[in-house]
Amino acid sequence: MAETVSPIDLTAGSTAELDLPRVKEALARDGYAYVRPVPEGFDYVGQLSRLGAPIPQFDGVVVREVRPESSVDNSVYSASNTRELMPHTEWFEYPGNPPRYVALWCVRQTEGPGGETTLADAYEFVDRLAPDERRRLEASVYPWTPSAVLQRLGIRFEADHPLLEPVGDELIVRFPCDDRCDSFDALMDGYLARGRQFFQDHEIAVRIEERALLVWDNWRMMHARHAFTDRVRHLRRVLLAEHV
Repeated sequence: MAETVSPIDLTAGSTAELDLPRVKEALARDGYAYVRPVPEGFDYVGQLSRLGAPIPQFDGVVVREVRPESSVDNSVYSASNTRELMPHTEWFEYPGNPPRYVALWCVRQTEGPGGETTLADAYEFVDRLAPDERRRLEASVYPWTPSAVLQRLGIRFEADHPLLEPVGDELIVRFPCDDRCDSFDALMDGYLARGRQFFQDHEIAVRIEERALLVWDNWRMMHARHAFTDRVRHLRRVLLAEHV
């Protein structure tokens, strides 16, 4: 059963600025920050750039529109329809380090049930792994390719990554959601099965409201989405690099 998160006012009054120290405090403590209310005229990209440099997304845009598209039906695993999304981390399959932060804000929320963004702390999950399994997950490197949807758009790349990757004193957790790797083995299967059960047992649900902003640490937090039916749902997404 998902718990519901309470919003925190992390903006600095009428200045329409993020209270950056408190946002960072929430990210360090909880792995996410839910900001509400966001003032009128809020410069989402400009303010989020104070947290990390925006990263162009797969189609080159900085701000991605996340809403159902008529060309993407629910037989395809995609954020561009209304189906449930499985627990995952963002850009686990791309070359290089994944974005440090993901930010979502709401243009129009669904009026029907569902559509919540859900989160769970993958660091807590990793801490429960046996030391030998964790070492194997850090040492085992898997080949990754784009999703079927991206391949249909002509996007091609190959990347080799472990599921757990220490970076200095920190850890990148990669948690895939579908078949972007053709070398699944017993080690990965066990990791995914227990990670998904952990997510089911510990997820929190955030129904991102209009004039609200959700930011999370993508190296740390798994996220997913509940299915919904009202196709007016419209969010926007920005990916941010490591700390600036």
